[in-house]
Amino acid sequence: PMPPTEYLEFPLPITILAYTATAFLLIIIALLSRLGGKIDALNERLNRTSRSAKLEDTSAAPNVVEVGSGSIFEQFLNEDPERRSLTKKEQFKAYRKWRTEKGLNWSAKD
Repeated sequence: PMPPTEYLEFPLPITILAYTATAFLLIIIALLSRLGGKIDALNERLNRTSRSAKLEDTSAAPNVVEVGSGSIFEQFLNEDPERRSLTKKEQFKAYRKWRTEKGLNWSAKD
């Protein structure tokens, strides 16, 4: 005994609509998972950048513009001749401190 077919079959427009809705949902799910992957990759990249910025050596040398002849760094060295005998790392550390004392830095964090 077969069940009556009127209960098993749906009209064609409803069947098409159901398949179309299912296809759209699958496409949306695929796009959202892809977007989630891209967000995770971007987040990891930002974390890596911030970690490297935190690990960056605080004894970095002044940039080339500051070190040239007649520069502020040269003025710093000329104020106290003993500063020239310091190692480069010690010179740059003292230079940063000197800049802070003179108010030449943009922030007071240095």
